[in-house]
Amino acid sequence: MAIIGKIRERSTLVLIIVGGAIMAFVLSDLFSSQTGGGQRGPIHLAEVNGEKINPQEFDIRVQESYENFKNRSQAELDEASKSQLREAVWNEFLSDMLLGKEMNQLGIKVTTKELFDMVQGENPHPQVVQVFSNPQTGEFNSAAVVQFLQTLTEQDDQTRKQWIDFEKALKRNQQLNKYYLLIKKGVYTPSELAKKQHNDNNSSVSFRYIYKPYSALNDSLVEMSEADIKAYYEDHKEDYEQEASHKITYAYFPVVPSDEDKESTKNWVDDVFDKFKATENDSLFVNANSDERFDPAYYTLKNIPAGLDSSFWNMNVGDIVDPVLLSETYYIRKIKSKKFAPDSVKASHILISTNGRKEADAEALADSLLAVIQSGASTLKELVRFSEDQQSAQDSGNVGWMIEPSGGNQFIDTAFASKTGDVKKVKTQFGFHIMEITEQTEPTFKIQVATIKREILPGKETFANLFNQANSFSINATDIESFKNLANEQNLQQRVAVLRENDNFIQGIAASREAVRWVREASEGDVSEAYDVDDAFIVAVVDEVNAEGASPLEKVRNRVEYLLRLDKKAEQFIGELSSESSLDDVASNAGLFVENVENVSFSSPALPDVGLEPKVVATAVSLEQGQKSKPIQGNNGVFVVEVENKQAAIASDVSVVRNSITRNVNARVENGAVLTAIKEKADIADNRSKFY
Repeated sequence: MAIIGKIRERSTLVLIIVGGAIMAFVLSDLFSSQTGGGQRGPIHLAEVNGEKINPQEFDIRVQESYENFKNRSQAELDEASKSQLREAVWNEFLSDMLLGKEMNQLGIKVTTKELFDMVQGENPHPQVVQVFSNPQTGEFNSAAVVQFLQTLTEQDDQTRKQWIDFEKALKRNQQLNKYYLLIKKGVYTPSELAKKQHNDNNSSVSFRYIYKPYSALNDSLVEMSEADIKAYYEDHKEDYEQEASHKITYAYFPVVPSDEDKESTKNWVDDVFDKFKATENDSLFVNANSDERFDPAYYTLKNIPAGLDSSFWNMNVGDIVDPVLLSETYYIRKIKSKKFAPDSVKASHILISTNGRKEADAEALADSLLAVIQSGASTLKELVRFSEDQQSAQDSGNVGWMIEPSGGNQFIDTAFASKTGDVKKVKTQFGFHIMEITEQTEPTFKIQVATIKREILPGKETFANLFNQANSFSINATDIESFKNLANEQNLQQRVAVLRENDNFIQGIAASREAVRWVREASEGDVSEAYDVDDAFIVAVVDEVNAEGASPLEKVRNRVEYLLRLDKKAEQFIGELSSESSLDDVASNAGLFVENVENVSFSSPALPDVGLEPKVVATAVSLEQGQKSKPIQGNNGVFVVEVENKQAAIASDVSVVRNSITRNVNARVENGAVLTAIKEKADIADNRSKFY
């Protein structure tokens, strides 16, 4: 049933009973066996504020999310998609545990009556509307909701479970909406704060300044002792906090078609060309030999397929053109059919739904209506009251203009196979339609093209050769130095990646999960075996293993020395520019030029030809007109400023400013800022990397 299918798509929790049981059994064995040398691995996937997350329970939810993804999407469930889904399940767990606790303490609940109103009330939830709407007309069918719920006990176990999960998702979403609304309504911006923010963002200042760049003093002239470096590091240790990670370099061996592969594909194409030319059943031949199945679409001169030109339209049915190579793919095209047909068709219909009635009864009613219309006793417009497509019925059954599809839509296919004035019965998944063609565009010349498509791909021998090359490299590279030397000698692609503790694949290489598992257990300097990552092989070396916390001094020494050197230069420059004299005198004594800048605002703190200098601009904004500052340590050097003019912000309606601030806060709430803030305050021990 279509509705059941939609519920399956929109439910966030689709239980895979058998698969979940199997996974629970396998994981139970895996988790209980994570021992070695008398040491047990983590028996909990995570611990949040003392509350443990069971790994089996988490994995069942993960498998459910995989299945739900497959049900609602035609996209491939690759490793990247799996990683995103696991992360979504993780955030859902955190939301339930962290936000759930907050909501319980606040007494935020969703009552049975609220849930009833969300499903069957006057203003149902948008997800309910989407599930129970006619996909052709978009009209919500409230009767279908009631009918489905009345027959729910007669449905199979899986369907009932899917509906329960769907209701749970609606209830959870409504509870979160209440919580977020409570937070948003609790935000208030006082008038004075709104005025200050408006003034800060819209007032400007013009000032004169002198500027001594850090580059004015050679680095070699700055003295720094080891004690200075260590002291600076200790004072700024929090700036070098890091997540646990592994930094790797990997050699990339792309598997691309060899000359032999290209020659082999060309020979295949030449052979198939002769057979395709002689065959009479083009569509079957295409389905048996092409990389893609036969496309029944008709083409006009307005949408010519790639590799063809208008001369193809002058050829006869059965004519074939020589193979064309486009972007490493061969195309052989043959005219299967020609016709004159409209580009668009307009129709009206009466829908007799099979939802809630026997198919034979629905067809009998449709046949009766068709007979009445064809006899001339009544028109479709006069009988449209029988239609269960209420939206089109309000417009005399009109479904509007349709364009010709590429096949698979029986309703539209029938419309394009008919003439203006034809009245026909059509069966679709929604029931039986009495269709009348009311209007058509002028017919145009169309052709149906049978296409053999064959991509040039690497063969087994090519894969074997690349594997042998990658495997040999892995054997000969024994440490970081030999890895880099060999990669340079063989002119191999070298790429760098940083893998955090819960990363499941190397960015840009979805099929790299096995390599990532190896990296997690590897030590600095280890070299991996050759890993097959679909269209390439990779060999990795571990450059760094970084523990959570402050980076050791030796790993951030260059940065520490750079910043300490700037501080020492700034200290010297500040001494040189500290004076009670006028700005011009200070500039003259220091050998600097006085520069001018106009209308700089705190919201855009950039100085022309210098760069971003928020401390300098903030200081200028805080000074009075004619006042000179003390030396300021900026991003690019040391500055002294003297304010020439201050332009106050144009007065604004405080309510407008307040509303803008409120909208920004609301957007942050909607985009997950609340959960992020609570996560940062929570005590979370995350062991996911031990299981995935």
